Amino acid sequence: MKHALAAALWLAGSSLALAQDESFPILFTNVHVFDGVNEQRIENANVLVQDNLIVAVSAEPLAVANARIIDGGGRTLMPGLIDAHVHMAITEPIADLRDNFDWMYWGATSTVEAEKMLLRGFTSVRDAGGPAMGLQKAIDRGKAVGPRIYPSGPVISQTSGHGEHRHYTEPHPNFEGSSPSFFNQHLEFLADGVPEVLRATREALRLGASQIKVMAGGGVSSSVDPLHTVQYLPEELEAAVKAAADYGTYVLVHVYNDESILRSIEAGVLSIDHAQLMTEVSAQAIKDADVWVVPYYSLLGLDEETVIKVLGPLSAPKFLEVQAGARNQMKLLKEFGIEKVVFSTDIIGDPAALTKQNDEFKYRLEEWSSYEVLLQATSKAGELLALSGKLNPYPEGPLGVIAEGAYADILLVDGNPVEDAMIMTDYENNFDLIMKDGVIYKNTLD
Repeated sequence: MKHALAAALWLAGSSLALAQDESFPILFTNVHVFDGVNEQRIENANVLVQDNLIVAVSAEPLAVANARIIDGGGRTLMPGLIDAHVHMAITEPIADLRDNFDWMYWGATSTVEAEKMLLRGFTSVRDAGGPAMGLQKAIDRGKAVGPRIYPSGPVISQTSGHGEHRHYTEPHPNFEGSSPSFFNQHLEFLADGVPEVLRATREALRLGASQIKVMAGGGVSSSVDPLHTVQYLPEELEAAVKAAADYGTYVLVHVYNDESILRSIEAGVLSIDHAQLMTEVSAQAIKDADVWVVPYYSLLGLDEETVIKVLGPLSAPKFLEVQAGARNQMKLLKEFGIEKVVFSTDIIGDPAALTKQNDEFKYRLEEWSSYEVLLQATSKAGELLALSGKLNPYPEGPLGVIAEGAYADILLVDGNPVEDAMIMTDYENNFDLIMKDGVIYKNTLD
């Protein structure tokens, strides 16, 4: 069994992956199932897991030989959570990662934070830029503990775009005679013009990206691109989209303003990430094009002091502008009936802030119902991840649902989150069991 090592013990001395024999099935009894799709829970249900897949979901008793029985005690059994926009390798302020730490430090801290993320109930994530492929391999091979990772590889940015974090006097990494830094080689590619964009896209795919991340507008954490900027010409965006499509996958873009959103949609982008400065114009375009929107509202819980600490004083005014647009964006998404909205947090650069990842539920409840927010964090997010198509690193079954044939990514939650998703914010006390890929990483029931 591919997870035998992790299931027996998470290396020597760790208590996370609880001892279990994967040759025996696991039968959950006495649970109310939120399947990630239907608002009505399946009451008094039974769920059978064999190896890393769910093989049965039934309201009738299941007789299974040699099964390990886990009595859910009336708890809610639901899919593991999915965060569709994270940066697993950006666990410290960007300036520190660029100037003060080597790649070993990046790897070590990312591994620690990945483990904590899994214990917050996030069993899958879409990494939206950075050197996460090595961490993904370590987790998949049982060398580390963490969520499934859909890596985007290095972000692709124009010169003076949101993927631009050079010192003012630092030469362009693509100029003759220059030597790209580790930062330029693994976190962000600078590419200008169609040939360079094609090369950067294909290089990210070569490194193992399951989808491509392009910076298509101004951003907060970068100092040389105001929020009003529109980044990449239509033909450059189209080049990235076509190169990704040739590999069977898609492009997600970092954008905030209307013009960047409209240009991205026209180029064939399928995932519009952030977009807090959108107006009715781009809301209608998103609705008409039926593309995905991946906003984050964790920024509503951050103050200017924290932003200055993590991103620097030049970024604080831009952050406050984006923060001011967030609640208006929520209202627009709701008003226009845009349903392809997915859960994400985009928390970077501060381990203390990462502990508040689950607070995203609290902010989304200002506009959406508990059921709607749970859909965004489960089945809808699973649909978005599946857009990676032929490059999907986890093709055995769907994610974000409790159904026969789905991956056994499961939470046992104390209470009914379909009625009150606020209980998802207190993950330490309310998540009594966390399973990923059929392996139990937390269990307070035994």
